[in-house]
Amino acid sequence: MVSSQYPKVFYDVSPDDFKILDDDHVYKMNSTIQRTISPSSYRQIYWSTVAESGLITQQVSLVILFIILFIHLDHDNLQPRTILIVNALIGISGLFLYRRHINLKLLQENIKTLLIFLLFGSMVSPVLFTLTKTISTDTIYAMSTLMMLTHLVFYDYGAETEMVQKALSFSIALFSSVCLASRLSTSFHTFCLVTSAVLVFALWPELRKYIKESSFYIFSLLTIVHIVGCVVLLFHLSMTHTIFYLLAILFLTFLCPLWLVALQKYKISISGAWEEAVVTEARKDKLD
Repeated sequence: MVSSQYPKVFYDVSPDDFKILDDDHVYKMNSTIQRTISPSSYRQIYWSTVAESGLITQQVSLVILFIILFIHLDHDNLQPRTILIVNALIGISGLFLYRRHINLKLLQENIKTLLIFLLFGSMVSPVLFTLTKTISTDTIYAMSTLMMLTHLVFYDYGAETEMVQKALSFSIALFSSVCLASRLSTSFHTFCLVTSAVLVFALWPELRKYIKESSFYIFSLLTIVHIVGCVVLLFHLSMTHTIFYLLAILFLTFLCPLWLVALQKYKISISGAWEEAVVTEARKDKLD
């Protein structure tokens, strides 16, 4: 017979079994750990963070390059036919680079998808061209700027957080591109800009992810190419915008990682390799 001194509970923890660590104690533990890290380790962490920030730099530069493309199309400095040819060459090169061992069946499916997109895009371009005729140009520019900033905020930079919304980020960027394309002179200009938007915001991120996983050195070179391209093209438009762009890149690439590393000593959280208790059902044959 079971003694009555045992409580009839499934699980119970006595206050004497463990001691809850308050924030002050965790902060002291974290400070002790931080003091054991050598300055060379801090420098290594900082430069690795700087290298990883290249993804943010590339995406910001891509948005600026796309806006520069819109400006040149709007001023008739570029021919839409030339842009389509360049987009086709970049798309085909990226396809074969992304799928090195591409087979004939997969190639046929990709060509079929491309033809459907081109046909559908050419059909809806006249509709997109007249989509925002009743809205003022200043309103379109302000709305497009806000949507591009929202795209950068919700873009997937590799962090597993709830803020990352890949579908929302792409949809906002594409909608902003459609709004800008509707201000161009012809429906063919609109079609070219929308095609470029799909290439920049949908296809290029996947290829860039593949390049980063294959060779981080090439990925770092791409970051430099993005920065140089933006500086050269912005310089022909506005010296002031070029300076603001360089200041923003310096802030994102060097100051933000330095700030992040410096704030690590104020972090009051601990993590370990322990596992949570899991209740499993006992087999019937073991109970008999």
